[in-house]
Amino acid sequence: MATEIEELAYQPGKAAGELLSVRSLFQQYHRPLLAWLRQRLSVADDADDVAQETFIRLMKYEGADHIVCQKSMLYRVAANAACDQERMSKARRRHLHSTIDIEEDDIPSREPSVEQVIESADSYQQALQAIELLPPKCRQVFLLSRMHGMTYPKIAEHCKISVKMVEKHISHALFVLMKDQH
Repeated sequence: MATEIEELAYQPGKAAGELLSVRSLFQQYHRPLLAWLRQRLSVADDADDVAQETFIRLMKYEGADHIVCQKSMLYRVAANAACDQERMSKARRRHLHSTIDIEEDDIPSREPSVEQVIESADSYQQALQAIELLPPKCRQVFLLSRMHGMTYPKIAEHCKISVKMVEKHISHALFVLMKDQH
């Protein structure tokens, strides 16, 4: 169902005599079109974008001679571009303002629970007690490795023992700690 503006603006098969020139329409109607679009659009700043889109869409009619009223055609295309812009803006706003229905209780905390803290503290205390019960040289080798980050050859040099002996002390300490954990 064609509107009156569309009927006036575009009549296939009927020559209007004047060829459509987008440049001419731009020079003649750009400012009034912007004013009209600013009043029509919910976001006045979108008027420049819609006007640009209007002239881009009109380029496919460049040189056409079947357009009876070029001004009506310009405003019809602008009205369609404005509708498209409003539709896209509403969709964007809906997307941006969509809420997530998550209760605060449903979001897992990055902090450990009270039970985890207590369990961790208990494990830490048990580990300290087990380390204290290690033979002195074994405890020294283990602490140099785990607490000070020394390599086995460095520990061997520091303690004046072989690397193989360092490995045995570490193995014994880990065995005691693992046994104590279970």
